[in-house]
Amino acid sequence: MAFLDILLFAVIALFCGYRLWLMLGTHDADKPLRKRRSAEDDVVIPGRKKQPPPEMPPSPPEEVVDPQHLADAAFLKGASTAFRKIVEAYGAGDIPCLLSLLEEPLLGTFEAAIAKRTKAHQVLEVDIGRIVTADILDRREEDGKAYVTVRFVSEQCLLTRDKKGALIEGDPDRYAEVTDIWTFSRPLKSSNPNWKLVATQVPEG
Repeated sequence: MAFLDILLFAVIALFCGYRLWLMLGTHDADKPLRKRRSAEDDVVIPGRKKQPPPEMPPSPPEEVVDPQHLADAAFLKGASTAFRKIVEAYGAGDIPCLLSLLEEPLLGTFEAAIAKRTKAHQVLEVDIGRIVTADILDRREEDGKAYVTVRFVSEQCLLTRDKKGALIEGDPDRYAEVTDIWTFSRPLKSSNPNWKLVATQVPEG
C-alpha cells in the first residue's frame, strides 16, 4: 500500500507540473516582443497634423559698410555746421569768424558786402530754420588741393532793418527755401583737417 500511495502522489505531481507548464512556460516565447516607444512615436490626434520641429530663423546678412559713404557723411556733417556759422557770421558782420572759414578771394567779397551794408546803416538778420538737404555734387583734386562742391537746401528767414530797427525788407513770419551751391577746399598734404569755403554760386533757374 505504501508503494501505491507514493506512485499516486507522483502521478498527481507530474499532472500538476504539466498544467503549470502549459499556463506559464510558453507565455513569453509565443508572443512577439512589444516595441519600445521612442520619442518619435508621438500621439497624433485625429484631424490634427503632426507639427514639424520649429526652424531656426536665418542669420541676418552682415551689412557691408562703404568707407566712402562714411567719409561723405562725416564731411557733410561738418560742412552743414560750417554753412550755419558762415551765414550767421555774414549776417552779424563777424569778420574774425569768417577769417577762419573762408579763403581769398571769396573772403574779400564777403567783407565788401558787409562794409557796404554797414555804410548804409543797415542790419541783416538771418535765421536758418533748418537745413533740408545737403548733397555732394562734385569732388576733384587740382594743383595739390582737394575740392568738394555741396548743394545746400535750407529754410531761412532774412530780414533787413535800418539803424533804428525798422523793417526794410523781409517777413519775420515767413521762412523761404533757399538753395546754395558751395565749394570747399583744403591742401592735400596739410595736417590741418579743416576745409575752407572758396566759392559760392546760385543755381540756374
